[in-house]
Amino acid sequence: MYGLHVKDIAALYGVSRWTVHRRMQQCGLKVSELYSGIDNTELDRLVMEIQREHPQCGYRMMRAFLQASGHLIQFFRVRESLHRVDPEGTQLRALANRTLHRRQYSVPGPNCMWHIDGNHKLIRWRFVIHGGIDGFSRLVVYLNAATNNNATTVLDAFLGAVSQYGLPSRVRSDKGGENIEVAQFMVQNRGENRNSHITGRSVHNQRIERLWRDVYTQVLDLFHTLFYHLEMTGLLNPDDEIHIFALHWTFSLQLQHQLDTFKEAWNFHRLRTENGRSPYQLWLQNRDAADDLGTVDEDYGVDWDGPPAMEDANSISIPDVQLPRSLTAEEIAGLPNRDVPLNATVNVYNSTVEQLTEILRY
Repeated sequence: MYGLHVKDIAALYGVSRWTVHRRMQQCGLKVSELYSGIDNTELDRLVMEIQREHPQCGYRMMRAFLQASGHLIQFFRVRESLHRVDPEGTQLRALANRTLHRRQYSVPGPNCMWHIDGNHKLIRWRFVIHGGIDGFSRLVVYLNAATNNNATTVLDAFLGAVSQYGLPSRVRSDKGGENIEVAQFMVQNRGENRNSHITGRSVHNQRIERLWRDVYTQVLDLFHTLFYHLEMTGLLNPDDEIHIFALHWTFSLQLQHQLDTFKEAWNFHRLRTENGRSPYQLWLQNRDAADDLGTVDEDYGVDWDGPPAMEDANSISIPDVQLPRSLTAEEIAGLPNRDVPLNATVNVYNSTVEQLTEILRY
């Protein structure tokens, strides 16, 4: 159950550890049997596949990516595999981690404060990532790729998370216009004059700024590098509407898949500052325990010692793709299949550009 120990499961359901042990025995369950039985060769192959898409992955995130893909592996085996597969990178990450300084952040419990924001690292190609994180547990509640920065798109992503995790007591965001519908929703559903939605500069929203650094390292950097490579080789012109349409057609699903995989892995990964508990575990164990604050000021949920914001842009507008004419349903259905492995996407992109050029210009 999300990697919880027996004593934690017992506390969650209000029973004794012996009750949990007895039920496990009755069902023929053993903790040791929950771990994957794959050998080191297969484990190294899986680790190498994950490393190709997430080259900065450390022990905890690697174990989380493996767990998200259905393989629960002992920590020592993951560590040994990374040493075999990437000894140099493992050593460099260990040196870098020694310089990190963990900062304090405090809200009463899960769903007391969500932090939401947009990431614009792929804005050159008209992609934006909308994200939200629970301040207490660091559970990523949504991480969505979009080709617009509209308030309705942000609200849809937010409501999807609410349906899964419940409505937060408060939300913190920057002052961008894309957050206006979330702000209205929070005031309507949580009330006025209690700071149901708190706005400020991105430098005051560090909980999600911390997340963006890992999202960029583990996901966005791959696409950032690939898109620039397409430009350098003359295959992509960001000012050409056909090229951008083809890019969105080809890579939207790939980008969302990578974000979904990262989100699942992040929520499984164990936090050193929380005695090895994962965001999922922190959220589950504390969701009914916290007493929310009735009144807070605008500094609530600020991590004053957090990292500087990666960007502090308000109300970024992304223009819609303007093809010479709208495509018919039949033409869209005839576009190249985009449900392919990542290493086949460039061919799909090129084929889409060629097909659109033929349809629209001749």
